[in-house]
Amino acid sequence: MKLGVRLPYHCAGVTGEQLAAVAKAADQAGMHSGWVADHVVFPAGEVRSTTAGSTRDGRYPRPMDETTLEAWTTLTWAAAVTTDLVLAVGVCVLPQRNPLVLAKQIATLDVLSGGRVWCGAGIGWLREEFEALGVPWARRAARTEDTMALMRAAWAGSPVTYDGDVVSVPEPVHFVPRPAAPVPILLGGHSEPALRRAATLGDGWIGHELMPPQARETRTELERLGASPDFRFVVSRLMNPPDQPGADDRRLDTESPTRLAGVFADYADAGVDVLLCEPSVRTVDAHLRLIDQVHAAGERTGLLRTLSTSGGPA
Repeated sequence: MKLGVRLPYHCAGVTGEQLAAVAKAADQAGMHSGWVADHVVFPAGEVRSTTAGSTRDGRYPRPMDETTLEAWTTLTWAAAVTTDLVLAVGVCVLPQRNPLVLAKQIATLDVLSGGRVWCGAGIGWLREEFEALGVPWARRAARTEDTMALMRAAWAGSPVTYDGDVVSVPEPVHFVPRPAAPVPILLGGHSEPALRRAATLGDGWIGHELMPPQARETRTELERLGASPDFRFVVSRLMNPPDQPGADDRRLDTESPTRLAGVFADYADAGVDVLLCEPSVRTVDAHLRLIDQVHAAGERTGLLRTLSTSGGPA
């Protein structure tokens, strides 16, 4: 198992210098990956949409007016100050994006970073966001599948054509640059259709707030549905770094490196490939403190990347 960390794309008033400091700290601590998530806008009025798997009542658990930096721009900034850290979005709302534009953004970042990009992908849950962006809500799952197929075709060779159920590129177009190796696409979602889509079409799956027994069950289910042996299984966990005002007492405390190392071992035993560590307090200081605690626990379990200047992903 490897250890990732959420980057502070969602901290009010975060500066480029602060984001760079967190990314560099994660890289220098030997962590595998730095992650952001993706929302362009949130509704300011009534919210009718609900999200499965995040909260018991399906309501989004954060303020709708909270700072949220654009995902791929943020990772480009992080790429410029790191050498080994895998740069990942978990998840990008694929059906909201033009497939060729998104494929170009990802390919560009992958080339400039030396092949360090993972693309998490989801079909989206916030209908109001789709409406604001002028993107059809209907058939978003099919649009997601077409987007994945078109991006992979564009990354594989040029010229490109595509004829899908929702998306098409009828006349051939040149697509360059292309990644040296395929960019992994990991799918999110906890429903049975989402798990099946991940197992049959994705290079991995991303889940949130699963305890080790739940992680083991989900991994088993993904394998039953057809996940390949090299399938990437990622689970995120909210954690409380020490001495952080406003910490959520329902989340995992990280003050004891020995106890935290035991938690890491439980996730590794459950078949998790990457445990994404995320502070429950959204400040830059909380991110830096969490990296320190994860590093101390990770050293006890051998889960940290050996430091290098290779510029390539672990």
